[in-house]
Amino acid sequence: MKKILIILMLYVFSGSSIAQKRNAVWCFGDSAGIDFSNLGSPQVFSTSLDTRGSCASIADTSGQLLFYAETNGNLSSNSTQVYNSIGQKMQNGDSILGQLWYHELLILPFPGNDSLYYLFSIGVSSVYGLKYCVIDMKANGG
Repeated sequence: MKKILIILMLYVFSGSSIAQKRNAVWCFGDSAGIDFSNLGSPQVFSTSLDTRGSCASIADTSGQLLFYAETNGNLSSNSTQVYNSIGQKMQNGDSILGQLWYHELLILPFPGNDSLYYLFSIGVSSVYGLKYCVIDMKANGG
């Protein structure tokens, strides 16, 4: 477990120049989003998120939103939801492990492949431990 965390930290803090705008778009619960890709004038937009739980988003290297995810903040759902850039639930995007506020989400690019992404879910409540899935942006016609 320690090796995985060390590898993740090294990857995140490596300072790769190709990832300069990957965090330019932020998606929040209650349908809110902010786009910082146009420096000097952030743009507010609406998302499909309806949560009090954790959320994560990732953009491509030019700052265009790729997808975002949420953990549902209520007891009626036990899964993380994943949405594409236009707010539609992605194929199989409603069956990813993770729930409630105590599941944090992290999205990282897959090393060496610009169309694959890791979605990590770290839980400390009813589903413990580090889980992940791979998001393929070329699947289902993009």
